[in-house]
Formats: sequence, structure tokens, C-alpha cells
Amino acid sequence: MYSQSQIDPVVSFRNTQGEAVRGTIFNLQRNSLVMEIYNPYSIVQVSEVLNDVTVRMGAKNAYVGKAVVISSVNTGLTAIVSVTLIDEWRELSDVVVVKGAVLKESSAFVAGWGERFRIRRDYQIVVNEMRAFLSEVARWVEQVDLSDSLPKENGRLRPDIFDELALPLMEQTQLYLRQLEVEASLVEEERAPAHRAFAQAALHPLILRAPFVFRTFTKPLGYAGDYQMVNQLLDDPRQGPSTYFQIVNAAFLQAAVATAHRNRIDILTEFLSQKAAAARAAGRVYKVLNVGCGPAIEVQRFLETCPDAQWLAFELVDFSSETLDWTRARLTTIMQRTGRVVEIDYVHDSVHNLLKRRHGSGITGLPGSFDAVYCAGLFDYLSDKVCARLLMHFASRVGPGGRLLVTNVHANNPGKFGMEHLLEWHLIYRNEAGLSALLPEHATDPLIYVDATGVNVFAEVSIP
Repeated sequence: MYSQSQIDPVVSFRNTQGEAVRGTIFNLQRNSLVMEIYNPYSIVQVSEVLNDVTVRMGAKNAYVGKAVVISSVNTGLTAIVSVTLIDEWRELSDVVVVKGAVLKESSAFVAGWGERFRIRRDYQIVVNEMRAFLSEVARWVEQVDLSDSLPKENGRLRPDIFDELALPLMEQTQLYLRQLEVEASLVEEERAPAHRAFAQAALHPLILRAPFVFRTFTKPLGYAGDYQMVNQLLDDPRQGPSTYFQIVNAAFLQAAVATAHRNRIDILTEFLSQKAAAARAAGRVYKVLNVGCGPAIEVQRFLETCPDAQWLAFELVDFSSETLDWTRARLTTIMQRTGRVVEIDYVHDSVHNLLKRRHGSGITGLPGSFDAVYCAGLFDYLSDKVCARLLMHFASRVGPGGRLLVTNVHANNPGKFGMEHLLEWHLIYRNEAGLSALLPEHATDPLIYVDATGVNVFAEVSIP
């Protein structure tokens, strides 16, 4: 986009931990940036929102805004990080008004646009057809909210009528999403940022007011998969300010990755129930560590449904204090309602801090003090190197006869490119072999399996 002499090679930003980080620019485009950063620990993770990203051009700031991490490759003490730039550039904000200066900026913009706007023809067709369809659906469905001819409850279309109305519209929307998936998979990596920007400009006005779509794209806590997004995945899909946006919201929650997440909660709940039964048989309380707990939906369901719940004690770890406060309040309410009193410790800690510690030092307590350790969701955003180090730490926390469980979104996710192009939701995918390769060498009794959709892969091992 610019010559190397125009752009300062140093870029700065703040991560979600509030740390100021500097990097060296490798490649810069209008919608994307590739940089090298010093990375002895997990400074950034995939789908994290970076704030105050600053790119300087001479003496002025040409870009100051946010960026979303789309990939990170460890190279030892450094990492090569690719990001999507999601705010506007500032070339005209402080241009010196002398004859020809504005013309120069305008000409450079047009020249740059011609280079950037090389969107595959078939990709344009799918996006434009989807935009035309959704625009017409929005206009047509608006009749529902403006008219009293259809039965409503509390101002909303009656559920059975909503289902009849929504089903064909969601099926067609899903068809367009599958077509977009095919076309997006054919886009060369270096041209993907421009294609994502094209799709978002065309479709966001028609989908972004759907609550799940909005939160996934904007990432208000600075990262994807936050506790409220997880709650939306499991809540009533019919959310939104109008019938149209309720349909859009429900359509996106039909994605395979959303279904797989719901399946994952069921599998984790059963995992905890089995541990509680084993603890009761052993005649002692089992201690369970969950790192990256989020809203701990599986613990909620376990407390609601398991008659042996009191045989487990939990340590729930998350780097977000807001998440821990919400989860503590939720679990306390459930225990009061059910009368099942379970010991739960809440620990505010991050992977970044965890990896700084000497190998084998615990979050709390002594090494080998847990009967089960599980981590569900973090590996989707962390590199192989970081995951392998985390697994060694988790293994050090498992006591004799204990079990370690981790999950990852499978590499065969059929909605991968739609998530990236419309939602800037980027994951690090692994298959059974990829997840197995990260497990500690001294682990025994490995069990590798997938959920019913095949979009979530699980690894369970015992630690001698």
C-alpha cells in the first residue's frame, strides 16, 4: 500500500492484558498487517482484539485503532503475527493543506483501491445474491412487526408461527452461507483481507444487529468466546430487536460449530458426573481444576442434575474478573436453590502469567493435587508451542490416577471461512493427530474422540 520509506517499521499496540507491545512490520496492506513481536510467552492469541494499534507515516499517525489477530506463528523468542485492521486510516485527518497535497492523497487512495479491489467474481456473486436476499427478507418480514394480523405473545410472534415463518428463510440463508464457504476457501491467503472487508461491508448492515453476530464480531471483552457469547450459544436462539434479526440470529446459531459447542457441554457434564461417582466410590472428595472456565456451563448443569455433586470440589480459573464474578453469582444461586453445597474456589489468573512461572508451579496448591484437570476452549486460540507447555503444566497438577482432558475445534469445521469472513472469528484448528501430538510423552491411556458433529475433538489421558 505504501513504500517502505513512508512507513515507520515499528508498530505499537496494547493487548487484552493492557500490556504495551512493540513489533516490526513485515507486510502492510489497507486491511491487514503482518508483524514480528518478541514473544517468550503468550502475549497475543488468535481472535484477540488489540487496542491502540499505531502505524506511523513520517511524523504523523496514519492508523490508530483496533485490530483482530488472525494468526500467530512462534519462531522461538519471537512470533509472526497477522492481524486484520478494522478501523479507518487517517491520511486526510491532518494533511497539510498546500497546493496538490489533497490531490496526491486522493490519487494514492484510488490507485490503492484498484489494487485492493481484486475480488473473485464468483465470490462477489455469492455475497451480492445473499445481500439481495436478506434485504428482501428484511423488507418482507417487517410486515410481521407492523401488523397485528398474525398471533403474538408479549409483542413477539407466537413461537409456532415464528418457526413456520423462519424455517424456509433460515434454510436459504444457510445455503448462501455454504456457497460463501466454498468461494472463500478458494481465495488466496494474501487476498483474504480484502475479500473479508468486501463481504462485511455488504452484509453487516443486514446481520450485525443479531445479538450473537454482533458480540462475536465486536468482541467487547477483547477476545472471542467470552462468557456472554457462550451463554448466547446455549440460550434461546430467537434473540434480536425485530422478527427479522431473530431469524438471522437463529440461522447463525444453527452453524455446526455452535451445535458442537452445545455437544461439548453435554460431554463435559458427563465427565464430571463420572468423576463424582468415582469419588463417592472412593469415599473421598475429588478435586477438579478447570482452566479458562468462562461461565462454567457444564458445572452449572452438573450442580443442577448430579445427585453426587458434593463429592467434587472445584478450582475455576479465568483471566477475566468480570467472567469470574458472573460465574460465582450463577453457581451460588444454583447451590442455594438445589441445596447441593460444593466447594468452589475462583482464581483470577491468565495463561500469560501461568507460562511465566517455573514449570511445575501451580496456580494454587501443591503439584499433583487434582484428581481431574480440564481445559475446554483455550486451545482453539493458542499455538502448538503454548498448548504443549500448558499441557505439561496441567499434567503436573494431576495426582496419581487422575485424568486430564482438553478440547479443540476440529480441522474439518465446515463453517471455518464464514466465521472468518463475516465475524472475524479465527481459530487454530487441530484434528485427532494434531491434538495427540501435543500430549505429554509420559501420559498413558489416551482416549481421542469427537462429538456427534465431528467438529469438536477431545483428548483424555492419565498421568502416572
